[in-house]
Amino acid sequence: MENNTNYNKIISRRFSKNKITLQTDFVAVESPLEISLSLPNGASEIVNILMRTPGDDKKLCYGFLLTEGILEIDDIKKSKCIADENKINLELNTNVMPDISNLKRNFIANSSCGICGKSTIDEILKKIPRKKSIESNISANSIQKICDSMKENQKLFLKTGGVHAIGLFTKNSEIICIEEDVGRHNAFDKAIGNAYFDENIGNNVIGACLSGRASYEMVQKAAMVGINIMICIGAPTSLAIDLAVACSITLVGFVSGKGYNIYSCEQRILSTIN
Repeated sequence: MENNTNYNKIISRRFSKNKITLQTDFVAVESPLEISLSLPNGASEIVNILMRTPGDDKKLCYGFLLTEGILEIDDIKKSKCIADENKINLELNTNVMPDISNLKRNFIANSSCGICGKSTIDEILKKIPRKKSIESNISANSIQKICDSMKENQKLFLKTGGVHAIGLFTKNSEIICIEEDVGRHNAFDKAIGNAYFDENIGNNVIGACLSGRASYEMVQKAAMVGINIMICIGAPTSLAIDLAVACSITLVGFVSGKGYNIYSCEQRILSTIN
């Protein structure tokens, strides 16, 4: 078996036309990543263990800590990141350990299920900071173009067919960052960890494109960094729509060549239609 950082090359058996043949297959890697924080006084604490696709662990760590409201961008920038195999530690520039009790994470977060236990929108809204986002409309015809552009550049998906993707785009409908992972939440954290720690990129992001469905956790991650347009190729959940309304995020779903559905804050799109 040939190994790569984010995919393995294996031999599988293909059943077709009443025959079994050997074939080369590529499968996405899924393995645990332990995220921990440490202080100059020697104190340390494990924050979480995520099941992820290896290769962009620093991006994933930064994005996760930011979108979970554990650390701010400036706090992360002042810290020192030490990565080891399947472990990553952030040495903070303070002797005060952040409160991570709200995570309630005494288990391994499965890469497909996301973050569980947050019961109400009001509770979620309390942790979303007041961030100044880039207020901008988007062309109605650009929605499909953004989705098509992301699909064409999902390199790991094209190789394995087994990962989710997140693309961040600007007011000019240009995708400036695409990240992939076996977990859609991880892919979003990687994209945020990539873009929002580079002012030349993060300051221009207005929206996110999701390769699958939109759950409330994805809307929450968008709200945490001031993204105000979210496009999902699949379906949104009911709580995702409710939270998008509460956070004034434009939520678009079921994107196809025939059109798409707009679930909230339609003025950002409909205002461009004559």
